[in-house]
Amino acid sequence: MPFTTRITIASLLTGALAGCVVAPPSMGDLKAAREACNRDYPARLGNYLPHARCVNAAIESYALPTARHPDLIRLQAEIRASLSEKIDHRRLSVQAGERRMAEADRLVAAAQHDREAGNEKAASRRIAAIEQMLK
Repeated sequence: MPFTTRITIASLLTGALAGCVVAPPSMGDLKAAREACNRDYPARLGNYLPHARCVNAAIESYALPTARHPDLIRLQAEIRASLSEKIDHRRLSVQAGERRMAEADRLVAAAQHDREAGNEKAASRRIAAIEQMLK
């Protein structure tokens, strides 16, 4: 195959792949919004739920519009608010809440990966595990 033909094919493939890329959310705005939440609601009892609501609003504004799986992001937000409320009402320790949130984050990331790999059955199992955390 001639060199110019190979260059043309490579250029076309690169252009086609670039068209598949979704623009990432404006992380600068999300980062600034989350920093404002941290400043406005420092980590102490009584602030966990307002902080979670603030973070969820920031995510809703900046990350959700471009999210590939907004249902998973919203489920993650529900978990964040639920755990924060339990911490504020002293039904859950801060450390246990942080562990559960980390587990929810891992499950959401894995469910996103499963969906993108076309493995809806595995994603559904992970989503069921996340939903179980809300009970």
